[in-house]
Amino acid sequence: MSLSSDQFVPRGLDAMLIVYSLLDNHPASSVCESFIREHTRWLTTTLTLLEAKAILTKVYTVEADLASQQLSQFSAGPIDIIAVDLPMTLAAMSIADTLKIDITDAVLVQAACTRGANILATEDRKLIQVCSQVNLTPETPIDDSLRKQMVNWEAKNLSQKGLPRILRRIHQWLHHNHQQVAEDFWSQTGGGSHLP
Repeated sequence: MSLSSDQFVPRGLDAMLIVYSLLDNHPASSVCESFIREHTRWLTTTLTLLEAKAILTKVYTVEADLASQQLSQFSAGPIDIIAVDLPMTLAAMSIADTLKIDITDAVLVQAACTRGANILATEDRKLIQVCSQVNLTPETPIDDSLRKQMVNWEAKNLSQKGLPRILRRIHQWLHHNHQQVAEDFWSQTGGGSHLP
């Protein structure tokens, strides 16, 4: 990782930027990977890594073993991974309630504030909005043009949220374990559009 002018500024790193940096062929992959490599003093939490694994496997259908390997390699790099203990959990619950944000985001905000970070890298629009309330400057490598590319790519490559995504995951599991059952399931669900 190269040093940059921000080498003394701690920076929080949110799950989606980690996820994008690890995906193959996603429009944001190289941009997020470069963004992470170009800055130093990153910090994130163990909970953020778990969230990234869940997103990689459940949304982007990365094999669980591969996702674990990628995140293990990522965490071995120059990044401070903060363990989530009881005091941090309790503080984060209060932050989540006050700011109306997800608990994983609240844990990251708490960790960033505790470690003296003043920048939080995220593409989460809700989290970007609340950064000013906790004296964090939001930062993202994703501009409007890239966001449009991402929306188009995800519309082509990912199942819709909700039931279609769940049915697709079931189909993939069946396909790996029982091909004939997978074909029957896919046929009976209208290609993953409705319950059988």
